[in-house]
Amino acid sequence: MTLLPSIDSQTEPKANVPTISLEAIQAATSLSKRRRFRLSAMLARAEREGARLQYWARSAALVAIALFFLAFAKWGAALVFTLSSLGLFYIIGLVNYRLVKRRLSPPWLSAVIGTLDIVLLTFLIVGRNPFGTDIIPPAMHLREGTFAYLLIFVSLGALTLSPRLALWLGLSAALSWTAAIVWVISRPGTYIASKIRSDMELVDRLHFAQDPNYVDIIAQSANVVLILIITGILAIVVSRSRRLADDYIAAERSRINLARHFSPNVVDELASADEPFGPVRRQEVAVVFADIVGFTNYSEDHPAEEVFELLRQFHRRMEQVVFDHGGTVDNYIGDCIMATFGVPRPTETDATRAMRCAWAMMNSMNEWNARRIAAGEDPIEVGIGCQYGPVVLGAVGSERNLSIAVVGDTCNVASRLQALCRELDAGICVGASLVKAVGREDGIDALSGLIDHGLVTLRGRDEPVNVWAIPRAGKA
Repeated sequence: MTLLPSIDSQTEPKANVPTISLEAIQAATSLSKRRRFRLSAMLARAEREGARLQYWARSAALVAIALFFLAFAKWGAALVFTLSSLGLFYIIGLVNYRLVKRRLSPPWLSAVIGTLDIVLLTFLIVGRNPFGTDIIPPAMHLREGTFAYLLIFVSLGALTLSPRLALWLGLSAALSWTAAIVWVISRPGTYIASKIRSDMELVDRLHFAQDPNYVDIIAQSANVVLILIITGILAIVVSRSRRLADDYIAAERSRINLARHFSPNVVDELASADEPFGPVRRQEVAVVFADIVGFTNYSEDHPAEEVFELLRQFHRRMEQVVFDHGGTVDNYIGDCIMATFGVPRPTETDATRAMRCAWAMMNSMNEWNARRIAAGEDPIEVGIGCQYGPVVLGAVGSERNLSIAVVGDTCNVASRLQALCRELDAGICVGASLVKAVGREDGIDALSGLIDHGLVTLRGRDEPVNVWAIPRAGKA
């Protein structure tokens, strides 16, 4: 965050007409393309995972069908042929899975293998078992309901989360079964009724139903329509799953962005709101700055790895303290952390919580320094500045990186108070506005130990500020 001068002192623009530059449009377009690319990559991984699920579901279905035939079919060469056909389906599925797993499968290969499955299955359903002893008219194969096995392969395509594959397999099944109907009708001895079933007398319908060479066009057309309906439903379900995945990614991205600023108990509430921060507005908040004293010298005397590890530990500690007191982490500025209380929504205890947070920061640093000294490391001193007053706040950034901008003189004063800690050899410097606000909130206990230093002229300000301070440990 860049500290700005008082919002009242900024020059208002003469026109309030927003303009969109060509660069901004190109950036937005590029962002959209990258977002689609990331989503496509994620869905590609999901499709590979779906291929694994498809393989196991396919294998389980083949085993179940094999057990069914073993239990109810007549043992003999015909049964061996049927089981061998199931084994062939398993091998085809295994080859496809291995290729997908090794990323050697082009997008069209799954469609080709799926079509091969459907065509082969249709041939086995309608065709005659070469080892069968009973000669059954082809029309009887259409009437045994075995077309339902085609729906298994259509459903397996949905596991890949590819709506195009689900549609393709469904259309392939419908066309394959239609071709089987046409082929059966063209066989010698097979016939269809000259009148539709609804125009027949009951006696005629029973006669045709008992005739093994009769093909009920209406019933078979209904089977084709059923395949198409189920295919459409599966494609819609898969498409909706992909959209839900996109929405989930967007929601998680928003939560990640919010988690950079807010405590976990606030993130879900804000993420579920359509406009969590509302329009840009002015309100009173408490601002806390915490900065490592002498960090520049420390960074010059220590390796970069130790410097960054120190910053990580410091930020983690201070962030946790802020969240424990219901505050918002506004920004990390090098070795400094800025927190606000009353963002995004003001409460009746913002100033008191900010003051107690400052105390907790000092206590956390004391505990950390005790561990550092015990480990033979130098202690770390921190300066903390607190102020309460009006600011202007709003959400800025993009969908990739949402930030909460808090600007105004209150932020500047809090930052200057934090720097003043070095001059006063104090651990915490507090503006009189925050002291008064804590008093109004009936949080007097949070002001224990504060010493009035009177009016102090801060750098960059014409008017002095009444400063209260808490001396460093051992300095009182």
